Amino acid sequence: MEDVSIAHAKDHLAELVERAARGEDVRISDPTLGTVRLVKDAAPAPTTKRRLGLLEGKFKIPERLMEPMTEEELADWYGD
Repeated sequence: MEDVSIAHAKDHLAELVERAARGEDVRISDPTLGTVRLVKDAAPAPTTKRRLGLLEGKFKIPERLMEPMTEEELADWYGD
């Protein structure tokens, strides 16, 4: 396990992330914030793809949805 300063970590973040991905533990320390460990996440990335149209046909869209409001509806909307 290697300790690096936060300034070094800012300059070499890609390298440190690669090392953590290979399984190395990297500790980043800062005098005011303390020390943190950079380690590989144990959870695998999701491999399933999202399917388009999953909710197709589940909802009915009103026919008047994109039509202009009537005068009565506008009065109700604006509180007249």
